This record gives sequence, C-alpha cells and structure tokens, in this order.
Amino acid sequence: MEENILIVEDEFIVANDLRIMLQKAGYKVCGIAPSVTKAVELIRTKKPDWILLDIFLQGTKTGIDLGGQLGEMGIPFIYISANTNQAILEAAKATAPYGFLVKPFREKDLLIMLDIALYRHEQSKKFNHPKVVSLEEQIEQIAAKADSREEKLKQAATIIQSIIPFDYLSIIKTEAVADGEHAYLIKNALNIFQVLSHSELLDLMAVSQRDYRSWKSSPAETKNQFYNNFDFSRLKLDNLWLKSLSDHYKYQSALSFHLKLTDGHAYKFSFLSDGSDSYNKLQLDLLQKNEAALMNLIGGILLKKDAIVKPAPALRVSSVPIARAVADQNFNGIIGQSHLLKAVFNKITIVAPDNTSVLITGESGTGKERIAQTIHKLSPRKNKPLVTVNCAALPVNLIESELFGHERGAFTGATEKRTGKFEQADGGTIFLDEIGELPLDAQVKLLRVLQEKEIEKLGSNHTKKVNIRIIAATNRNLEKEVAEGRFRLDLYYRLNVFPIELPALRQRKEDIPVLANYFLKRFVKKSNKTVTGISEHAMQSLMDYDWPGNIRELEHLIERSLLLSKDDLIESIDIPKVVSAGPAQAAGGFRIRTMEEMEREHILEILKVCKGKVFGPGGAAEMLNIPSTTLNSKIKKLGIHYEYVK
Repeated sequence: MEENILIVEDEFIVANDLRIMLQKAGYKVCGIAPSVTKAVELIRTKKPDWILLDIFLQGTKTGIDLGGQLGEMGIPFIYISANTNQAILEAAKATAPYGFLVKPFREKDLLIMLDIALYRHEQSKKFNHPKVVSLEEQIEQIAAKADSREEKLKQAATIIQSIIPFDYLSIIKTEAVADGEHAYLIKNALNIFQVLSHSELLDLMAVSQRDYRSWKSSPAETKNQFYNNFDFSRLKLDNLWLKSLSDHYKYQSALSFHLKLTDGHAYKFSFLSDGSDSYNKLQLDLLQKNEAALMNLIGGILLKKDAIVKPAPALRVSSVPIARAVADQNFNGIIGQSHLLKAVFNKITIVAPDNTSVLITGESGTGKERIAQTIHKLSPRKNKPLVTVNCAALPVNLIESELFGHERGAFTGATEKRTGKFEQADGGTIFLDEIGELPLDAQVKLLRVLQEKEIEKLGSNHTKKVNIRIIAATNRNLEKEVAEGRFRLDLYYRLNVFPIELPALRQRKEDIPVLANYFLKRFVKKSNKTVTGISEHAMQSLMDYDWPGNIRELEHLIERSLLLSKDDLIESIDIPKVVSAGPAQAAGGFRIRTMEEMEREHILEILKVCKGKVFGPGGAAEMLNIPSTTLNSKIKKLGIHYEYVK
C-alpha cells in the first residue's frame, strides 16, 4: 500500500496523531500543511495521491476553498472537521469529496473511511464519471427551457437549495422595483417552493401596503453577511419587515448576498431559514464563486417574460395510438422522455452491469423501487434473487434477525432456524428501501457486512461469506440526517458510491401526458369503461398541479377519474387541495373535520413531541400504544413527511 498522503491540518497534535495512524497502517505521509498556501506548495513539490483536509485552517482561505481546486486538479481528498452541521456539509458536498471524517475519531474510523474512499475512487475511475455539472451550467439549462418563469424559478431554487439550505429566498432589485424585477420563494409544508409576488406575500401575512410603506424607512443592510442566533435577533430590531416576516414564518437565521450586474443594476439575494444556526462564511464564499450563475438566474429567468407553454394536444384518441405513444416513451418499463429522466436512464445503463453499490434518492412516489428492479434486471445477477427489504417496516427488536437470520434458540421465541434477507439474496441483489429509517445500531452491523462481505446469524459463532449487490433508497436528505446524528457518516459514504437522484414529477412535467395515458390505458383494461382519452382542459389541470405525491399520486388520481367518468372522455379531473401542516381553518368559521384529518393532526402532534422519533423508548408508537409498523403505515397513508415534524 503505497498511497502517498498529504495532511492539511493546522492543529499539530491532531496532524501528528493522523501521521502516526497512517504510517502504522502502511500509508506514506508526504507532509503536513497548516494552511491552504502551504498545502498548494506541498502539492506542487510532493505530488500526493490523497489529501486529508481540515476545513478551518490558518490564513484567510478554508479547506473548502482548497477542495474546489483539488477537484480541478483531479486529486481525491477527504475532509476532517469538528463541524458537521448541515451548512458545513452542504458547502463541503459541493466540492465532491470522497469522504468526511468527524473529529474526534478513532484509528479504526480513519482506516474505514480511507478504505471507503479508496473504493469509491476506484469505482469512479471505472465508470469514468463525467465532470460534475456546475451551478452555472444547471441554471443555463433551466433558463433555456420552455417552462414558465415561475416554474424556472422553482427549479433554480431547488438547485441552489442543494448548496445553501433555506426556507425563504427573495431576489430583489435594490433600486425602485417594478413588476417582474423581484421574486419571493417560500418552501411550504410539502417541501415545495411557491413563487409569490410582493402583494401576494403581504396578503398571506395580513400586512397592509400602508404598514409596509411605513417600514421602508428601516435601515437596510448593504453587505454580504450571515446572521445567526443573537445577530439575527438584533437584525430584526432594525428591520420591521424582516421581523414581521420572520415572526410569521418562524425564521431564525439569515444570509444576504448583493450582486451588481454588468448593466449597473444591483440585486439582493436574501436567504432565511427556520434553523437557528444555518449560515456561515463558507456559503458566502460559495455564492461569490457562483456569481455568474446568479447573474444568469436574474437575466435569463427572473427578467424573462413567460414563454407560452402549450398543453399536450387534445387526447380524444383510441387506445391503439395511446399504446403506441407510451411504447415509444419508456425505458425498460419506466415511462418518460424528459431530459432529467434520460439522465437517470444513462446512469442506470452505466452502473447496471457492475457490482457497485447504488443509492437511489428522491421524494416519495418517484419510483425508486422500479429503478432498483431495472438495475437488477439489466445486471449479470438478473437470474438470481432480488430481495426487497423495507427498513421502515422492520420491528426494532427483530432487525438483526430479519436481516442476518438466527439459529434456533438464539432468543426467546426463536423456535426454529431462520434465513435472513442477506443470505436469501446471496448471488443476487438486496434492495434496502427507506434506508434512512434504519436505527443507528443496525447501521453499524450493515456497515460491517458491506466491509467484510460476510454475515453472522444471531446465536451463531460462525460467519458466512455472501456475494450480494446492495441497492439502497431513501426519500430523506441523508446529509441532513448525518449532520443531526441520525445516520452514520461512514455508512453514507459506503452506500453513496453511485448515487442516482430521481426527479420529482413537478420537475419533469413534459412526461405527465404520456404517464397519464399509460395509467389510463392500464386501468381501462381492468374495467368495463370505454374511456379513450383525456380532454385538453383536464390535461392542463394535470400540468398545472405540483404533485407532492409524484407518480404514485398521478396513478391514483387517473384511476379515480376513470371510475367517476360517465363519457368516453375524461373532461375534468378533481385536483386535490394541498392540506397544510397546521390546523384547518374555514373562512366561514367552524368546519367539521373528517376522521382522517383528526387522526393525521393527532399523529403530527405526537411526532412533534417525540421530535420525529417513531420507534423505541419515548417514540411516537410507544406513546400512542400501537405497533411501530402500524404507525409507520398510517404515516405513509396520511401523507405525513419528515419536514412536518421539525
């Protein structure tokens, strides 16, 4: 093992401990640098194979500044830091490291993370991964679309959200503001961005134009700055508009970034978060580096008038053309031809023939299980079993037995020998759905299986080698789960060798007509209906909806619309109203709530008390006195998302 490693760390004791650990394990350490400047000098002279990189260093530059340069140089690196809050992780993630090690750590942790990083680097070279698309290129792609201005702004906000966490973003021209020269984006309870005009925002907050005008004289901050905790509270005292907005939406921290365009006009980006410590200097540096992307967002999206987006043509057609249209727009049974979905198809084609671990991410209802099935079907393991495990439905006290099996008599009630899911999948693929729900102690055991490729049944003194491919999926933000201590960082990096992110349906609305026709054709076959299509008006209503439940919601809505239809054409579709996370209030006063609404609100309140914990002592299932599997089913059925219970 002749890996040549450079340590970039300004605390000598920590750096020296790292050097001793690495040399003891057979690695070669070519130097220690306390600053970015010294690190660049050593990189030029020593030519390291790997770099262990602290984030906060001597001098004005951070490790994340150097991380961006290392990506351009093609030198793999791992961050080492005492900080793992979400803001730090998001900024670090943008530089594509091969790992993140949290101080303090044990020698074993260091060696495992290095092993994972080396494995991921080898896989990366094998797949010849394309260069990460920059923020500027992503904004350019969005600006070039035929979507409406509002839709483009929402897509741009989603991309910016990946590097700067926020719940509110305003983009305002700092001079006299005219219509179309500003935008306000607020993330709602379903984690979907809503684009508002200034008057709409005032109406939502019940603030009159007269009151707002009286606040305009409040001092305005003009520098790039972040405000957390006490600084944010003090800022609100000087800005009555910010105070009103933050008190209404419960925001607790802010970040301001000012930008001057080439035409001399100035704009201000204001980010607000409901976290009390969400922002830092690293994010200001990221925004500074991405000024060109933000300028393009203003010029190419904010100031552009809406393109005329025509809905799909009227679909009064027979089932034969519908069938042909669907057949022309699917990949191995996955329906759609949008550019975002084609990017997913390309990744599947690349990774399927290999044995690499795959992590599929995306919102609920985007089709993660179908993607896993497709990867298995296109792999050399296709004739071997694909075993699916719903990690959220595993009883806490039986997780190890379910996954790894047990011997007879291993515990009370173990009356016979059991083969676990991993052993069942031997030679094939195991699909770990909702991996983010796995408890921490089970995560430790899973990491061992990934490292050693062997399992040990409960009650057994022997291990058994298994030949399996792991595909995992989650609708959670695992970086956030790591930052908040609910998911192991080393396991995350081990699983995240080849990530596939599935787009939400609202991000690929061009696929809605063909998906709707596909579901309609399928349900017509099962019914005695003679419906042949969907009217233009009904299709437009589908195109205008944001689809918080994604493809699954569309499927159910088409089935319901078919059952309610009385003609050969679906003329209208009853689009559901988004239920807010708070208590329902009717304009006319008291409203009788359904049993489902009451149950949903009760579960939400219990989850908030338990801080989102479902399983185990002090969890919501214990407080409600129902099995955790039953509660988890109710959470899914009632559409309760993690974001609701923060």
